[in-house]
Amino acid sequence: MDKTGCTLFLAALVALLSGCGSGSGAPAAATPPPTSAPVTPTTPTGEADTSGARGALLFNPPPLEQSLDPAGLAKALGRLGTAGAQILTAAGQPKCSIDFHHFEYSTVGAAGETTMASGSLMVPNGADPACNGKRPVLMYGHGSSVVRNVRLGDLTPGAPYAETSATAAALYAAQGYIVIAPNYAGYDTSTLGYHPHQVAEQQAKDMVDALTAARKAFAKLPHPVAENGKLFLTGHSEGGYVMMATHRAMQAAGISVTAAAPMSGRYAESASYEATLGSAGGQRGLSQLYGTAMLEFPLQFTAWQKAYGNLYAAPTELYQAGFAASMETLAPTLVPIATLIASGKLPPHLLANDMPGYASLPAAEQAAYGTPAQSLLKSSYVAALLDDIAAHPCPATSAIAPLDCASRHPMRNAWFKNDLRTWVPTAPVLMCGGHGDAKVPFFNTTLTQAYFNAHGVASGLVTVLDVDTPVQANDPYAGAKNLFAEAKRLVVAANGDPADPANYHTYMAFAGCNVAARDFFKTYQ
Repeated sequence: MDKTGCTLFLAALVALLSGCGSGSGAPAAATPPPTSAPVTPTTPTGEADTSGARGALLFNPPPLEQSLDPAGLAKALGRLGTAGAQILTAAGQPKCSIDFHHFEYSTVGAAGETTMASGSLMVPNGADPACNGKRPVLMYGHGSSVVRNVRLGDLTPGAPYAETSATAAALYAAQGYIVIAPNYAGYDTSTLGYHPHQVAEQQAKDMVDALTAARKAFAKLPHPVAENGKLFLTGHSEGGYVMMATHRAMQAAGISVTAAAPMSGRYAESASYEATLGSAGGQRGLSQLYGTAMLEFPLQFTAWQKAYGNLYAAPTELYQAGFAASMETLAPTLVPIATLIASGKLPPHLLANDMPGYASLPAAEQAAYGTPAQSLLKSSYVAALLDDIAAHPCPATSAIAPLDCASRHPMRNAWFKNDLRTWVPTAPVLMCGGHGDAKVPFFNTTLTQAYFNAHGVASGLVTVLDVDTPVQANDPYAGAKNLFAEAKRLVVAANGDPADPANYHTYMAFAGCNVAARDFFKTYQ
């Protein structure tokens, strides 16, 4: 591996592994994870299914956490500041009251081990015709997080994904959808000690199990609900990836999906790595190595190791000896990243100065590397990975056979295994994103569209929307594009950088694409 590969690997891998989060939904600088304690589940009552079978609802009915009438929801959104006001404007006045239930269900981890996960069940009710009778079901997926206490349905300002919860509630539950919003295995009250981040097979099983379990509660809720036979899937960032994987799995299993709208997801998983590592276009500021980005490496690597068991025979093959023992249990966490580094549980550097080509790097770039004792990854492992990329090129950007790869490296094989270009949808799909997204590049959407087209998807079945484009005459997505533009204006007015991924991906594209998904689903209600 030459010095160029060494330099660009450092910047590009950071961009890739920090490219899945969907933060608060408001323009703000990244902040460390909160130190709040794990959420204590409400004491449940009712029937308990302890069989451990996939899709078992652990408590039926699931406990009610709060109920908000339309005025109460509007007040809750108001407490979220600018983001809440935008959500309310985009959604329109709430029609329905919402019961927020915390539910827990049996599922599996990446290795197929029995575990449990939790989620929020947002149930509409009220006198408006949209709020009663048989209702459509919508599943909502959140973005990735190194913070463990993700609990959708919590609208408390500052709570992880409060704005995501508010978006699902205001755009969907308050308009009459039964919303199922899983937290994913490894978060909240889940007993799994890691999160199977972008392990497509496991995450699809998790969502199917959440749907199975939630349906068992419908008839026993304080305000019972019934389905009208329509199922919608949507989510942003990791949630977009999860819902694409879920749609694929449901189609294969014969579960009817009415329409899906994955947003800003890394569907072309292998292209995100193959086309970015070692390319100038993949460079990101070396400052990205510090803060939450560092913890995203063990989050992803542990998920792949648990799923396939072959990234390493022992953690010391991948991680420096001083940190290897704790890497598989470190993320997600409740401890701030700065505290983990200060306490010696996480190093301040990703790569070590024994990387091939290090001595030839400019001094400014050398500063990003540490000694082996101050770094996370073993240089020998990284060098072998880049050598495999050079020795065995793969057609990751091909529209015909993007996964036709002769790779011999287990980590590289893991990202090919989780590329979602293996199927063709038979239900309507909207893929929304923005072409300026540096966290999840828009080529994930265009390459996936190209694969679908090359493999015979029905004409007009898949719609691709770049929300960062001008409004056209009779534009069905004018509202989404205008909201994106307004979010950008607010970022600039606050002296923020609209190209910063924390603003573009997490706030601007999140806002515009959520409205686009809502408008897309209206066609199929």
